[in-house]
Amino acid sequence: MERKAEAKKTFWQLVKFAIVGVLNTLVDFAVFQTLNLLLGWVYAAQVFGYTCGIVNSYLWNSSWTFREQRTRSLREILMFLVVNLVSLGVSLGVIWLCREAFGLTNAWAASWMPDALSGFVKGDTIDKLIATCVAIIVNFVGNRLFVFTGKMKAKQPEKGN
Repeated sequence: MERKAEAKKTFWQLVKFAIVGVLNTLVDFAVFQTLNLLLGWVYAAQVFGYTCGIVNSYLWNSSWTFREQRTRSLREILMFLVVNLVSLGVSLGVIWLCREAFGLTNAWAASWMPDALSGFVKGDTIDKLIATCVAIIVNFVGNRLFVFTGKMKAKQPEKGN
């Protein structure tokens, strides 16, 4: 029974995490698109957009998604930053792979995209979308296993007792 309750709790945490992720993604994409369209610096736009999403993510995930497990300790905050830096690195790597290895460039997108969309949706936007999907998985696993664990560890009985 306890295993079923834990599975249900994890499922609902994943749902909440997905909702927060949509909000983070909206913040991230808005900053990314603005900077990338204005300046054309895809990697800098990714770092700034992702950073804005990180701030939003910590506020929502610590107060809603993982509220029961949060400790708001220095360790928790540092681990949150580490997990998000890893996720950022993964997203930058995926963007690089999409652009350089797979050829999903602005020119590629312009070759098939309707003119009405081609001024706003670039190859970089598609690359970012793919990178975001991969980073979400890394981020959830990292948050669940390494960040919001304080109260869960405290509730577990010591081995040998």
